[in-house]
Amino acid sequence: MAARVTDAKFEKPITIRSINFGISTMQVEWRIPNAETPLSQGDILICRDPKKGIVEAISLIITADCDISKNKFGTHLACLRIVSFHEYLRTVWANRKLARAVEKETENIRVQLNKWNSRRIGDAMPLSSDTVMNWVRRSESDTICRDLGMSDTDAAKLKLKINLFRSALESLDDKRAFDSFTQLVAFHSTLSNKNRDDCLQEALQQAKGDELPDDIFLLPSLPQLDVGSAVVLLREIVGIPAKVVCFRTLDAISKEFYLRIGRLEPTFKYAVSQAFGSLFSRIGLPEAYEARRETAIEQITTYNWD
Repeated sequence: MAARVTDAKFEKPITIRSINFGISTMQVEWRIPNAETPLSQGDILICRDPKKGIVEAISLIITADCDISKNKFGTHLACLRIVSFHEYLRTVWANRKLARAVEKETENIRVQLNKWNSRRIGDAMPLSSDTVMNWVRRSESDTICRDLGMSDTDAAKLKLKINLFRSALESLDDKRAFDSFTQLVAFHSTLSNKNRDDCLQEALQQAKGDELPDDIFLLPSLPQLDVGSAVVLLREIVGIPAKVVCFRTLDAISKEFYLRIGRLEPTFKYAVSQAFGSLFSRIGLPEAYEARRETAIEQITTYNWD
């Protein structure tokens, strides 16, 4: 996990516990095999700097056992990237939430601008989201409302919305070097004109209440790492040369090597494999169908159940 600039209040470093491969250690989800145990699907590997003890990457072997045993996987093992749940929330989860928040607010402004623009020009083409975003960034709210021919009374609320949205976008520019979670909190804090800490707690509560998406698999802990809970990123496949995988700490002499630190128990190994296969075997459905499906579900409340 490469170092990155983060918000200090949401930072949590990863440390390595002492590694002993002579002892059989087991949790519900994983165990630590002996160094003599051959490689297998479900093995957890780390890439680390032996001198500094910094973990740079965590991976889970997804190559099938039959391919490994018959040496039919080529030179590289197929692996899935693992990050701490904390890191996942800071980056992947927050990035998705931020994108949706910006998209939602852009659409709200776009609807308002299109409404007044169509009043000004009857056959005006609808303004696109990109056009609205550029307009808001480039022009003051007074100028936008004046260009739309709005009266001062009508323009008051729209000016406020535009000003807050513009400030929220500028807050993202200011936080560009920070992680997505910090940007998400800054965006909501500016847009809603709320205290930053309140928005931080709201974001954490939202993360707590959200269902886990189909493209991750959560592990409550990882062997020999002080990382807390972690997630397997089912969309992020990496290839690791089999020749650089080590089973003893003393053999992993540089960060070019990957050290096996544990193995998922069969139930969880197959569960991850099933989730991975299901994710990539799903058939994408047209947006028109999904919209009609949601409409059909909403109509349930209108049925006569007598």
